[in-house]
Amino acid sequence: MLNREVLSANEAVYDGCQEQPIDLDISLPDYCPDIQRILKCQVLPSISSRSVSGDRLEVEGTCTVRIYYLDAGGTNVHCYETESPYLAAATLKQPVEQPRIYTSTRVEYVNCRSTSPRRLDIHGAFSVCARVCGKMDMEFVSSAEDDSMEQLPSEYRCNFCTGFSQQPFTVEDTLELSPGKLPAETVLRTDACAVLKTAEPMQGQVMAAGEVRLHILYASGEENAEPESMEYVMPFTQLLDCDGVTEDSTCRVQMAVSRIEIQIRADYTGESSAFETHIHLLSSVSNFQPKVLSALSDVYSRTCELNVTRKQKMLESLSEIVSDTCSHRFSVQCDNGLTKILDLWSEPCTVTAAVDNGQLQFSGKLSICVLALNQEGVPFYFERTSEFSCSKPIETKYETRCTAEGTILSLSYRLTGGEIELKAEIMLTAEVYELQTVKFITDIEEDIARPKEKDTAALCIYFADAGEKLWDIACRYCTSVRAIREENGLTGDAVESRGMLLIPM
Repeated sequence: MLNREVLSANEAVYDGCQEQPIDLDISLPDYCPDIQRILKCQVLPSISSRSVSGDRLEVEGTCTVRIYYLDAGGTNVHCYETESPYLAAATLKQPVEQPRIYTSTRVEYVNCRSTSPRRLDIHGAFSVCARVCGKMDMEFVSSAEDDSMEQLPSEYRCNFCTGFSQQPFTVEDTLELSPGKLPAETVLRTDACAVLKTAEPMQGQVMAAGEVRLHILYASGEENAEPESMEYVMPFTQLLDCDGVTEDSTCRVQMAVSRIEIQIRADYTGESSAFETHIHLLSSVSNFQPKVLSALSDVYSRTCELNVTRKQKMLESLSEIVSDTCSHRFSVQCDNGLTKILDLWSEPCTVTAAVDNGQLQFSGKLSICVLALNQEGVPFYFERTSEFSCSKPIETKYETRCTAEGTILSLSYRLTGGEIELKAEIMLTAEVYELQTVKFITDIEEDIARPKEKDTAALCIYFADAGEKLWDIACRYCTSVRAIREENGLTGDAVESRGMLLIPM
């Protein structure tokens, strides 16, 4: 009689990227002025949904292309924006139940040129990256009901993902312009990030609270007026459903901005003094529950040989979710006679994490975008990159795998001559997984045609080395660990010091 259990562990069935091309031939609409010079072409891919059906992964979203340019006068900044939907699909290794889907996007390259004052030719590409994990079941032997078999049980403590859900929701508000600000005519640029403050698990749900940090650059429409910028904080509280969540769960909650909708609204005087704002977020919840696996790691029979079938399995267990804020200071040189910064932002930062010598090491790269004025009062644009790193102490027992992400919370600057001193506040989050390779016993068969020969002696004398395991000695002499312990007055699993042992046969 073999007692069996089922191991339901997460296993990656897809980990890769799908490249999406960008090929646009754009004619400016009538309300846009002619192009004198292109300042920046920005590609902003976003993800609105992700799903798995059978062995097919589908990721849907929108790719926004923004072109910042100067009009014929050469002093006014304008923005033209176009959107197009996309669908990225991939085939998984095998169909999975309750898939857990991680997704991200990255821009590969973009080339933009004006073929005429009213025509744009844009070519580029972005990638949609995904990692899909699913539950894979495997039977293993936990014990055998046979008095002639000696069994060596082992316990493995794991923290498996037992539930995953995703849920879209919207944060809405009407945001007023600050006193003294010029009225808004057109929105030039927006960006937003979602910052999670707390995530309280309860029965079947997680109460998530945080804020959306929104930046708006707009033009007033007044002649020769510089663009104006506004910063807003929009708090939110949202109940997120996820099966299996309890008050003791460890939950990983992620928030991503999938779409920003802003319309300029006039007040009772007719002045455009507010933004009607809808920020669409896509949330995901991963629920982790601790589990103890009791399995046979070794077995032998005192009466006959055994045919033991084993299967190797990598146990990926969540060790810790680490969040930290990193302050990164750096300087940027500008040789164009910069006199004033009109707008400053960062492209999505790339972050990796790894455990090394008891430290969780974060490293990443920022791409800083600057829209500024030169000494003649003409707007110009430039980019600079800066690498950053930080570390945090961590304790792990096994080999690890880390996933990491970074969010730019704020970006401040100070002009000193021809140099910009910058400070970036970055929220870094990493999931640290311990990887433990285990050989599970999946089947045991007695080979009665190969009986073991029994020694006629009642006792054998064996000289053991310090640290030698009693299991190995008992297996060699076809006896039991319990018998060796009782005969020699031992309590542990190994010989404490070199010496003679009496082995009952």
